[in-house]
Amino acid sequence: MRLPTFMTAAALLALPLASHALSGITDTQGDFLATFAGSAASTDLDVLSASVFYNAGTDMFTLTATMDGDIGSTATGFYVWGVNRGAGTAGFQANGITGVRFDRVVIVRPDGTGTVAGAGSLAAGSVSISGKTITAHVSGSLLPSTGFANKLDYTWNLWPRDGAFAGFAAISDFAPDNANFTATPVPEPGTAALSLLGLAGLVAWRRRQSKS
Repeated sequence: MRLPTFMTAAALLALPLASHALSGITDTQGDFLATFAGSAASTDLDVLSASVFYNAGTDMFTLTATMDGDIGSTATGFYVWGVNRGAGTAGFQANGITGVRFDRVVIVRPDGTGTVAGAGSLAAGSVSISGKTITAHVSGSLLPSTGFANKLDYTWNLWPRDGAFAGFAAISDFAPDNANFTATPVPEPGTAALSLLGLAGLVAWRRRQSKS
């Protein structure tokens, strides 16, 4: 017996959700830059994973990253997200990092505050911390395009810094190492509901087939 057509369509709608769940990047543990002036004991400045999600319906970016140590372990540590909105340049080219391109940065701090350089502070409550993970919600209005037609085309990189040092020596890690990555789209509520309905129907159909 063939799967009904409406079930097939619903199941296909569910596929992007599954693939998007794997988006984001992972980063090698303990890969501190050789030029980092801080301590390898600053495990909260060693990125293990990072993801960016974009909700077009609310025009909101969610930036989330997990470190190797609890956030705030390094008193002078903070996190810089570089975003290329279309006019990004290799700001660290002189240091041999040519693939990290950005035209604006979002600074996120362990005290729960955040700033978009050139655009102002993040709203109170925008930054949350849970153990080794720090998350920030950033309005897309603070990150207008500089060339890309769609905000999902923006690319990102995360680099923690130890504010006890100056310049490039303050940077502990790049994630990814010498490249940017793209955001994952957050599905509209209607699309998400339809996808879940399709999955539920598929499971029910398979159960009926196994019984027969």
